[in-house]
Amino acid sequence: MGRFFRALLSVVAVCALSSSAHAQGFLVPGVGPINQSMGGAATAAPLDGVSAMYYNPATITGLPSSRFDISLEVLSNRNELASSVPGLSGSTGSKAGMAALPAIGAVWQDPESPFTFGLGLFATGGFLVNFPASPTNPLTAPPPVGMGNLYAELSILQIAPTLAFKVTDNLSFGIAPTIDVATARTDPFPFVAPNADGRYPSGTANRNRWGGGIQAGVYYETDMGLHLGAAVKSPQWFETFEANTTDAVGLPRTVTLEFEYPMIVNLGAAYSGLEDFLFAVDVRWVDYASTPTFGDPARFNPDGSIAGLGWKSTWVVATGVQYQMTDRLALRAGYSWNENPISDNKAFFSAIAPAVYQHILSLGMSYNLTESVILSATWVHTFENSVSGPLYAPGPVPGTNVKLSQEVDGGLFGISVLF
Repeated sequence: MGRFFRALLSVVAVCALSSSAHAQGFLVPGVGPINQSMGGAATAAPLDGVSAMYYNPATITGLPSSRFDISLEVLSNRNELASSVPGLSGSTGSKAGMAALPAIGAVWQDPESPFTFGLGLFATGGFLVNFPASPTNPLTAPPPVGMGNLYAELSILQIAPTLAFKVTDNLSFGIAPTIDVATARTDPFPFVAPNADGRYPSGTANRNRWGGGIQAGVYYETDMGLHLGAAVKSPQWFETFEANTTDAVGLPRTVTLEFEYPMIVNLGAAYSGLEDFLFAVDVRWVDYASTPTFGDPARFNPDGSIAGLGWKSTWVVATGVQYQMTDRLALRAGYSWNENPISDNKAFFSAIAPAVYQHILSLGMSYNLTESVILSATWVHTFENSVSGPLYAPGPVPGTNVKLSQEVDGGLFGISVLF
């Protein structure tokens, strides 16, 4: 039974590495109200500076002018964690409150130069999970039956100084080094051996960790209204995550974890040849399988720690349409779908990772207050989805189950200034 209780604690593994409350895996599906209203499709459809720098740095040459964009996304995330063992079952909702994700972008163009410059700052992932103790839910039951409260937090902020160059009137190339800062806290911390009392230590006493990488892309515009784009974002390599904690008798102990942001490959197409309309589609590949901890096997090590989450690499399809109703008003709708990186039979190891939904619908609009000031707003809904599988102790335990359900609504608001 001691091994079984330790197994229950492993569900917090995902906390240190989870996603935004509104994410594909643990990556945000779009940045800013304009991009989100297009379902996250932007690799060949530059509509604002923020999404252009986030998905394909070459596309900032396709913007009609220099601009500054700033926005905020506010999310209401509804996570439910249910578990059952023979004789006991229950469900617990996360009391995480509202989440907020900022996005800022500035693009400067010189009509007499082939170069375009940009600077982006955006949240690329983040979450807060806070499951209270419940006497009827085995995973959150008070110790020694379960873990009691489950707390975990992750936020990733990325800075992208961007340079794009027009090779010809139709072809552009862009590149951007990326600088990242991440905060990760979780209690308990199951990536290390438990203390002598059988409980995992806390992983909350730490500092921000810095990381970086690079992204590059190409963008091609035809004279018939067809736009094509491709971009690659390298893995974002972080410092080793390290936290100060204590052992069973209160003596100092240090816990560590290797973490990376996965490589992303984007391919996109857009069509603007129909008057007042823009259609866009992106296909992207997210390489979770090669990412430390996420792609490592979902199993227990002999010392009681867990090796990884066993996530699969995933495909994402994002689509959007814009209709310019009047000179001042633009309406947009978007839809995106993504594979679930979590296999049902390994759901236990990602039990509180908010990464299970697959379908996202968005509706948005932009209104020109003046020729240079634009207000934008978008509503996003992720449809409820769930995954479930057996508990492990260390192998699958017959007659047990862990189920995670998630549904999200979000509102985005932004202002753009053209100059």
